[in-house]
Amino acid sequence: MKLVFRQYLASLKERKELDAVLPDLLSELGYTVISRPTIGTRQYGVDVAAVGRDADGRRKLFLFSIKQGDLTRADWDGSPQALRSSINDILDVYIPTRVSEANSKLEIVICLCFGGEIQEAVRDNVTQFTRQQTKNGISFAEWNGDYMAGLLVDGVLREQLVDKSLCASFQKAVAMVDEPQVAFEHFERLLRGLCKVKGTNPRQRATILRQIYICLWVQFVWARDAGNVEGPYRASELAILLAWNLIRADIPKSTKASEEVSFAFSELVNLHFLIWDELIGRKILPFVDHEHAISTAVASSSPVDINLKLFTLMGRMAMRGLWHLWFANGGAKLPQARADWDCTEALELAQQIAQLGQNNPILLTPITDEQCVDIGVTLMFLTMMGPWCEAAGNYADAIIKRTAYAFRSQGRYPTIYADYRALLVHPRERTPEYREGQTKGSSLYPLLSLWASTFGEGESARFLADFAEKNLGHCNMQFWLVGSDSEDLLYLGDHSHGASLGSVPITADGDDAMRVLESECARSTAFDNLSVIRFGHWPILAMACRQARLPLPPNLWLDLL
Repeated sequence: MKLVFRQYLASLKERKELDAVLPDLLSELGYTVISRPTIGTRQYGVDVAAVGRDADGRRKLFLFSIKQGDLTRADWDGSPQALRSSINDILDVYIPTRVSEANSKLEIVICLCFGGEIQEAVRDNVTQFTRQQTKNGISFAEWNGDYMAGLLVDGVLREQLVDKSLCASFQKAVAMVDEPQVAFEHFERLLRGLCKVKGTNPRQRATILRQIYICLWVQFVWARDAGNVEGPYRASELAILLAWNLIRADIPKSTKASEEVSFAFSELVNLHFLIWDELIGRKILPFVDHEHAISTAVASSSPVDINLKLFTLMGRMAMRGLWHLWFANGGAKLPQARADWDCTEALELAQQIAQLGQNNPILLTPITDEQCVDIGVTLMFLTMMGPWCEAAGNYADAIIKRTAYAFRSQGRYPTIYADYRALLVHPRERTPEYREGQTKGSSLYPLLSLWASTFGEGESARFLADFAEKNLGHCNMQFWLVGSDSEDLLYLGDHSHGASLGSVPITADGDDAMRVLESECARSTAFDNLSVIRFGHWPILAMACRQARLPLPPNLWLDLL
């Protein structure tokens, strides 16, 4: 286990990685972190400051100066950003001017912190320098990768907190990062094992979140080195949901312990965004404007593989867009459509989603009704962007035309089944009886109908109404609604909760369906009672629906229409 952590620490970058993990490690070890890394302000050599007890048992002020990887001669004294220059800043400026009065009487330990080790060529230089500067209550300590790896094992995954079987799952998740499905399954066992503890207090829940955060960091860094971060991405989504389920009672409280929980949760969400940037931002977005580039990159001869992968990818991109807008809107209780978003990232992402669809037309032909959740997230995101409402309507129009054609030509029309083996041979038969059995219900068609009638040109909405009347009389048009049991099951990935609203009418203008939905949403209180809605974290609801493959509930998007 220590070797796993040591390799992880050696691979961390200095900014937003090692300096992001260190404060959590210190908090878990009992230190009081008084200063964290900041951007844009001069820190005079100190990346992290904390108060804690040294090995001799006395309280001291620890000042950490962080560098990436091994400490080389250039890292030690080769530039103004070198470690020796940082230590001089600490001695000359930080200690005389920045140490608070409350900590002024404490002995000071300047910690040379780096993920690797000191190279032999510079060892004597470091030793001689620190020996000369050790005086007047100032001493030095070396926090190298080996030392911090031991702290991680003994402090974060110590046996009295984490069962040995969970540690084994973690090790397997790291070892199998080049097999994303296997890595995800092992990491899922770790997550669920850590989060199932009953009767915890806020400080214990903060500890669990830090354990999840650091374990996810380790898996991500190993996967990044292996060139395949699919497993950590899936794990990060599940980690957010299980963590929310664990700490939802702490969110509205203002105690110090609950604030620790909230801060740890926000760090977990930010790590998810970092993994998204590595997977989608670096590997996908640069190629969305190239025709068929992403479809080809799936590297499969089966159109089913390409279809499933691209709809999943589109859902992930739109989900990130919803998070962008949530932050830009200050955490509003429900999604809002605006034309004046001050969010460059969301505007760029909307353009990239449009390019993805234009250059990969397979995104116009869903093959399973389950994909309505990815389509729904995308329609939501584009509609919230104001000027992109027309693009949302056009996307709904295009899907309507192609799914109707696939149905009539006995092609790969959307089926109620989502099993991979079943999709590979669909349609297995080209008979009316088989086709009717495959389309007994649909959440996709009523969703498309509402968006086409609201933002489309109108022709497709009329076409779908006529098509449904002639060909889909046997199909139960339905939506999923939040139930009183959803709050306890939704974030766990369970889909056996909530309620189904059936027999939704499909008409050319969509008015009948809107009246049904407005009436049903007005009567139900279960949606408003969800913790993610009460506390204004609605993107987590969309993420939970994607994780459980449940259609987005109408209460979430109805106001957009």
